[in-house]
Amino acid sequence: MTYIEWLWRAEGEVPIDPPLSAAEAFARLDPLFRTPDTTYAVKGDTLTYVKHNPAAQDKLATFTSGTMRVARSEDGAAKLVFSVRSKALLMVFLAPLLFLAFAQVMSAANDWEKAAMEAERAEAKAAGKLKDDDKAKPKAELHPLDKMLGAPEPEDPSKKKDENKDKEKFETTPAYVLAGMFFLLFIVGRVLEPWLLKRTLRAALASAPSDSAYAGSQAELCSGTS
Repeated sequence: MTYIEWLWRAEGEVPIDPPLSAAEAFARLDPLFRTPDTTYAVKGDTLTYVKHNPAAQDKLATFTSGTMRVARSEDGAAKLVFSVRSKALLMVFLAPLLFLAFAQVMSAANDWEKAAMEAERAEAKAAGKLKDDDKAKPKAELHPLDKMLGAPEPEDPSKKKDENKDKEKFETTPAYVLAGMFFLLFIVGRVLEPWLLKRTLRAALASAPSDSAYAGSQAELCSGTS
């Protein structure tokens, strides 16, 4: 899990300028966590949260759980260090694998169907029971007058028969297309969503907290639930 967890986990930091204490920083972040079905707790300089069923308009809907910590350097600069996880990114990552599995199953079914048809034809040939339709038919010749008038050439029965024979029963192309689309969506989301999270946190830290939120964070430093 350590090697693949980065697929749905995002880590980073956001500078806090001017520097704020942990209580002040979490007071400004408070509106992001006072949403339905969200539970969060503050212990010292670390905030831990879980969003059970976030609404689409929730600014942290993509990252449903994680921790945020206010850290200070020796020169007095402060930063918010976050480590969050996204179920949505995990689902989008697994979707291509699911469609590729569907494609493999359909491809195996096509191969099995083709092998069965070839075996049936081989048995029919061995028994001398080929139908008239299975025998090669001569291509119809176009009348010279029709050629002069530009009439299209008649279809070759043997060629049409080969095309029908090669036609797959299950189309695998749509499954591969969907797998590619979801893989592209995952790549875009893996890059875009952490950037959007940083922007959201930066904007929240730059805004002044309301009196109620600041008072609530001071009085309930241990935990908060919404």
